[in-house]
Amino acid sequence: MKSNSLTLRLKGAVAERLECFAKERITSDTAQNVVYRETEDAFRNRLDDSSGVHGIWQGEFWGKWIIGAVRYCEYAGNPELKEFIRKSVHTLIALQEPSGYLGTYRDPMNVFAADPERTQAVLGWPCNWNWNIWCRKYTLWGLIEAHRLLGDPEILTAAERLAEHLIHSLHEQKIRLGATGTFAGIPSGSILKPMVLLYRATGREEFLDFAREIADDWRRTDGLCPNLIANALGGRPVHEWYPEPRTWAKAYEMLSCFDGILELYRVTGEAELLESAVRFHALLKKSELNLLFSVGFNDIFNHAASQISAISEPCDAIHWMRLCGELFRETGDKSYLDDFELAFYNPFLAAVCRDGKWGARGVRSHGRHLYVFEQAKMKHNHCCVNNIPRGFLNFAELAATVLGNTVSVNFFSPFDAVATLPDGGKVKLSVSGNYPADGPVRIAWEAEPSGPTLLRIRIPGWATDAALESGSPARKTAGGWFELPLEPGKAEAILTLDRKVEVREHPAPAEVPEWYRTRWNEPGMEELFRTGRGSTLIYGPLLLARSKQLGNSEEEMFGPPLPSGFECGLRPQESAAAGCAYEAEFRTNDKVFRTKVCDYASAGNEISEDRKRFSVFF
Repeated sequence: MKSNSLTLRLKGAVAERLECFAKERITSDTAQNVVYRETEDAFRNRLDDSSGVHGIWQGEFWGKWIIGAVRYCEYAGNPELKEFIRKSVHTLIALQEPSGYLGTYRDPMNVFAADPERTQAVLGWPCNWNWNIWCRKYTLWGLIEAHRLLGDPEILTAAERLAEHLIHSLHEQKIRLGATGTFAGIPSGSILKPMVLLYRATGREEFLDFAREIADDWRRTDGLCPNLIANALGGRPVHEWYPEPRTWAKAYEMLSCFDGILELYRVTGEAELLESAVRFHALLKKSELNLLFSVGFNDIFNHAASQISAISEPCDAIHWMRLCGELFRETGDKSYLDDFELAFYNPFLAAVCRDGKWGARGVRSHGRHLYVFEQAKMKHNHCCVNNIPRGFLNFAELAATVLGNTVSVNFFSPFDAVATLPDGGKVKLSVSGNYPADGPVRIAWEAEPSGPTLLRIRIPGWATDAALESGSPARKTAGGWFELPLEPGKAEAILTLDRKVEVREHPAPAEVPEWYRTRWNEPGMEELFRTGRGSTLIYGPLLLARSKQLGNSEEEMFGPPLPSGFECGLRPQESAAAGCAYEAEFRTNDKVFRTKVCDYASAGNEISEDRKRFSVFF
């Protein structure tokens, strides 16, 4: 990953997963001539409002694909991909109308929620979808990212014209952005982030003024939904902000809004913006963190923490990671990295098919993951699948960071990096080992400092103890880091992280409204929805599971739960079926039995018709 101060390339298992996915979805002939072309054709066909009664979201896929491709191009330094992006963006720009509109809705001003009574008659269910401005958000963002990569002023001009058209249209017709689209205007409001990015790129106050207008509408005195900033500062759980959270509390889109709030904070320095994001994170962690270490219940904030069955949209996990990563950057609080890591190694990686060709629509705690193969009338693109590159690259971007003359090693999946310091110094880093499995982490470096330089090494929150062996004196900080000065030349340190199996008890939910069952189910899965108590195993950063890929039987995985208070020990095993595999020894009621377990991410990460593929419950 390249930034102004650091270049990093992942190695090992995570790198293999990333490269496999990037080949299948970004760089291969199929990726560019089939997958990408479908996103571009959406702007020619304009089918998003063709039903006449509601609007869909084909327009989001181009921007998502381009954002992922740009970031992978920067990461990999791929000149052929860079040229493909250049040609593709100019092809899209040629479709821009003289007004500046560039979209997939035939009517640019078809921006209001659909009438449920009309859609009931046409679709058979009361739908209020309209994703017009949400789609333009991704097109705008994609153009801005492409301009950042290519430095082409024609691309920036196209982005400005697109944004101007939207702003002027809304203002001329006196339309409040929060009154547009579906889910209480939250998807539309997520355009805040690219508006701030456009202001950064152009310096034009019009775009910053519109960004402020969006944020001000989220701190109203009348409490009008969604009022995100005021509600986050108010401290009530998200699902209690307004009645019927399933109709407005859309998780991925709301997380995207707070990404924009943090971007606006970086420009304005307004402390309330940062504080609202900090408090929003805390609210989610208390009431919406599910046992997979993602947030929400299948893309809705509706008190997910109250349920033992878990299902998470990968987009939610990716944007939860994003929120955690950005809060770490702004606060320096290591606990946000702990949350990011748990989401990455568990629900995010679980969503990436092992062959790199597709991804899950929802990752479940047990049974099988939810896969969807046609979305918004698209055959080769999917909301969550197109976001997966950003999950990998956000991880790479945060694996090591530079702040002043301090270099921080934040994650331990193997990587090589070169950090350039503000005073001209340079540090080459190499992290190796078999993390996240057991074993020490080796951190080697070659330093060419021009002044006092510090190396920080994160101590994960899950570690029961941590030790650092190094030729230089290291100190352990109260904030959860090892720190040591970097002297000129080559050196290394060995990081040892102690871990134990943590047994987490999950009581039976106090109540299970029918909505959760409906949101969980697909045909044939109803009987697997869990309402009784159960236990899960956490080993370091890994949620463990049993799986038919290891040879576990259905009786093992879906039988009665073990009684509370059991103990478990692990012995590492070689397995081609899992990234991390173990023989587990359980002791309960003076009985001992053994079974195979693996990391949750490996337990069900392939498309299967088998309804009883895996389970995290013991």
